[in-house]
Amino acid sequence: MPDAPACRGVDYNRMILDIVHGLPKGGGYDRDHPELPVVAGLENGTRWEILVRHGHPSHCTSATYTLFLHLATVLQSNRKLNLNGEEIGALEAAKTMPDGTHLVDGEGPFWIFNSNGAGTAALLKHTGTGISFRDDKLAYAKPGDFLKLFWNKNVGASEHGHQVVYTGRRIIAGRDMVCFWGSQHQGKKARSGHGAEPLYFSAYPDGKVYDGYGEVCRPREDIEGMIFSRVTCMEHLAAGLDAMKAQAQARGPAPGGLPYLFVDDYLYKLRETSSDAATLDRTYGIMHADDAGVTGTVGTAAAAAR
Repeated sequence: MPDAPACRGVDYNRMILDIVHGLPKGGGYDRDHPELPVVAGLENGTRWEILVRHGHPSHCTSATYTLFLHLATVLQSNRKLNLNGEEIGALEAAKTMPDGTHLVDGEGPFWIFNSNGAGTAALLKHTGTGISFRDDKLAYAKPGDFLKLFWNKNVGASEHGHQVVYTGRRIIAGRDMVCFWGSQHQGKKARSGHGAEPLYFSAYPDGKVYDGYGEVCRPREDIEGMIFSRVTCMEHLAAGLDAMKAQAQARGPAPGGLPYLFVDDYLYKLRETSSDAATLDRTYGIMHADDAGVTGTVGTAAAAAR
């Protein structure tokens, strides 16, 4: 990523955690029919303000995308971002095109973010706002990183996973736990030597796992893979959205005369097909922090992005 002086010294991870701590708990969880967040632009003199409304009930990607929108809102308010009305409109988590055609994974910013594989990694790559890496040993990951958890080793239509924000690692009852904020619903899981247990362990003093927004922990043994996505230069967002629009226009209108729409072909295909980790990583420049000698490479890339 190119050097960006405006991004130096900005602790986006801390900003993300501050936003998380200010969000309400709960709100309900619905994996299949979540209410998507609403983002709108309000022209105020020579600048635009961003307004974000939570979607409740939520699911994992609608919750984390809302968090991404809140980060953009804070930066726009602090004049670190200067998005115009069209760019703000591009971030809308719309379900349909103007003619009523339903949007699907891989089409536009939200549906890229929502996709199988590594939607957050893809959106940060397309907009130039961050880097992504695998870090199974949690040697480089930091609280405030977006995190794609894989419950199996598959990529695409046959994968099972969860999109969250990493908050740290804990030992609970002598067991290694990965903790995160997101939207989830409590359930049960049979684990070797423990029988049927809760899926999630609360990260709150009250011991409660909330349906919807909340911070929880999950035994490390449940996790087959992790892709972390770190915001390193959110100030690239406007230029990134404009570049996506330019690529869509160069490609031409969609069939049926629909408006220009940026489509990530790889993610679009993952709706119905499977891929593999190597192809996913190569497509979005996902590095490997846990390989010998690579942790320094990831750190250097992050520094360059700032």
